[in-house]
Amino acid sequence: MNTRRLNRFAGILIAITLSSGVAISGNNPDGKGIPQQTCIHSISGLSEYQKGRIAVMEIQNQTAMNELREKQRSADGKTQKEEIKKQMDKQAETHRNSVTSVLSADQQKQFLQFQAKAANQNSQNQKQGMGKGKGHGNGSGKGRGNGNRYQM
Repeated sequence: MNTRRLNRFAGILIAITLSSGVAISGNNPDGKGIPQQTCIHSISGLSEYQKGRIAVMEIQNQTAMNELREKQRSADGKTQKEEIKKQMDKQAETHRNSVTSVLSADQQKQFLQFQAKAANQNSQNQKQGMGKGKGHGNGSGKGRGNGNRYQM
């Protein structure tokens, strides 16, 4: 009887783990679990053709950007990382141009507003986090705060 309960508990635990993992990774094409806002939902008056073309372009762009991010993480030198960053910027510009080529003039305005809003959110998210401060101890490491030394 105890073995049956243990097996049932293990089965339920595995099912919960798998289903939550699938649910989280299904939110985003790159599988990181962070849902990304797409322009398809922000632009009014899109035809089915436009939605389909943009969806394909978004998937291709995300795939290319994920590959470039992986290259950037594995790059050794600063110059290699900067070169990959230039490739990422070029990929983003190419994607932006390909999406706008499918849109009407009014839809292009909405797309530019969507892009500006997304860029603003990204810059705000990048401002959060730990800064460089003197920290605790000899003052040579990273720490929270504005550089004041720890006082008791």
